[in-house]
Amino acid sequence: MHEITFAKNIISQIKNKTQVQEIELEVGELAGVTADELKYAIENLTGWKVIAREMPSNIECDCGYIGRANIKERQHDIVIFNCPKCGSMPKKIVGQDIKLKRVVYH
Repeated sequence: MHEITFAKNIISQIKNKTQVQEIELEVGELAGVTADELKYAIENLTGWKVIAREMPSNIECDCGYIGRANIKERQHDIVIFNCPKCGSMPKKIVGQDIKLKRVVYH
């Protein structure tokens, strides 16, 4: 139930919670929770409509590879990944963030 921690953190950042109708999130595929898990948790905690989109990762590796990460395993709240070309840890990583994109009020 680690997604509850992520959900509560997002909910705490929103003002006028009683007036919220809908929120929109972007969840990086390398974040510690999936978009579906986060959507479900927030909806159950609040009753809000949640649009949660998974955003693909983008890595840059010393071997020259640029593209999506190779996800090896998802654990409790971490994602284990590497470069799909050489297997090493990439130097530049995009796709670990969770972004609150929009809040719609009544």
